Amino acid sequence: MKSYDVLLIHPPRVVKPINNKRSKFKRGEYLFIPMGVFSIADLLEKGGFGVKIINYPLEQYLNRNWSLADFLKNINFDVCGIDLHWIHNANGAIEVARIVKKVNPHANVILGGFSASYYHSELLKYYKEIDGIIRGEGEVPFLKYVQKINKNQSLDSVPNLSYRDTSKHIKVNSLSYTAKTLDDLNFINVSLLNNAKQYLEYSRKIMGISLNLPIGRGCPFNCPFCGGGQRAQQKLTGRNEVVLRSPEKIIEDLHNILDNYKVPSVFFGHGTYPANLKYWKKLFGLIQKEKIDISGDLEIWRLPFPKEMWRIFEKTFARRYSSISISPRTLSAKVQQKIAKTCDPTFKFPESQINDLIKNANLSQILLRIWLTIGLPFQNRFDILKDFHFATKCLLKYGNSNFKPITIMSEPYHIFPGSPAHESPEKFKIKLKFNSFPQIVNIFKRTKPSYFYNVINYDKKHFSGGFIRYANMLLFLSTAPMLLTSSSKYPKKRDK
Repeated sequence: MKSYDVLLIHPPRVVKPINNKRSKFKRGEYLFIPMGVFSIADLLEKGGFGVKIINYPLEQYLNRNWSLADFLKNINFDVCGIDLHWIHNANGAIEVARIVKKVNPHANVILGGFSASYYHSELLKYYKEIDGIIRGEGEVPFLKYVQKINKNQSLDSVPNLSYRDTSKHIKVNSLSYTAKTLDDLNFINVSLLNNAKQYLEYSRKIMGISLNLPIGRGCPFNCPFCGGGQRAQQKLTGRNEVVLRSPEKIIEDLHNILDNYKVPSVFFGHGTYPANLKYWKKLFGLIQKEKIDISGDLEIWRLPFPKEMWRIFEKTFARRYSSISISPRTLSAKVQQKIAKTCDPTFKFPESQINDLIKNANLSQILLRIWLTIGLPFQNRFDILKDFHFATKCLLKYGNSNFKPITIMSEPYHIFPGSPAHESPEKFKIKLKFNSFPQIVNIFKRTKPSYFYNVINYDKKHFSGGFIRYANMLLFLSTAPMLLTSSSKYPKKRDK
């Protein structure tokens, strides 16, 4: 029987009964593991502890008869860490904790991630299966926790930890750890993951991305529905500023992952904006210098994104799986202005600059994804028609060609815990439908997974959650021809 000091489990959205049917695996199962799980596992291993990562949805994708309970019965472990970063995994995380405790009642079950950090008090209050929560950034706190458990010592000094003491009282230690630098953390030790090769392969097949590579932590912005913005991170992690990894460390990561797994593409887990363009230019220049042959997925967080950046991006990455994405969420200047006034003065995506992006995408022949959302704060029917009109114009111009690299994407949005709209819904003229963690667990349990992994947790004055969902589906389906033609034929890269 194998033994580990620590078992890390990425939960599914919903724990499903075992069956012999090869039912279709949906994108909404959310195969991705949060990037911090790998750095936590690596630090534990360097600290002398035996660690294994299990991706529950991947295991069931590979084998529909796979059982977590059966798997756990054949190993020994002392601590089980379960990531609850994305709120989509709320139900799955609780059910996995219950399975772990049923099989191994003496194991210490710890949750971590943004959502677990936000709901740490409710998690400990309502779910006896959970022994503690690592809030905020977890690498050093989790290592200290395991060291204390291993020596049967008091947990009072473990930073960022909420837990039950021996008298079953809930204790909340200070949120005192944030990483000053990320260069001493390893985010690509995927060898600790069970079925690592298959994870990278099916992440590309199902989710569209092979590897998520952390670039930094923190965010200078406060988008209305995002739980990872500046104010949210300050509250949940204690982080007050953005910290970026050195470009040289990113190069090391790319060499290592290519040497061991030959992944075709990488998603950079931090976006571009005017204040960090110099950083990206340096990184892309090093990738060119090292002649690293890989595709790249990059997000634009704020405009402008100069034509020069398109040229550099085109020279840096193989075109086959490369893309650039931007999320204005609406082309309505009025809605953008109201959002800017309410929560983020930088929330400006002028249609003229979006059109410049489209022009440069065509010149560079790099796939550009433009994300829209029906159901934004302050959005009315006229604003929705404006976005449909914009999407239709793009469809008519780019939807029937063999290759025109423009795709309009649409998805319903969940108002994430810690986001500006979640903290002050009245300012955004919305009404939250689920206000406690047990309610959230229940709604994700009852909602069938689909291509859209979000559950709509709010109503607007004139739009119900149901209308928001179906309107987004209509917009997504109406622009589907662009999604097909933008990936069906890739032209040869021009000589430089």
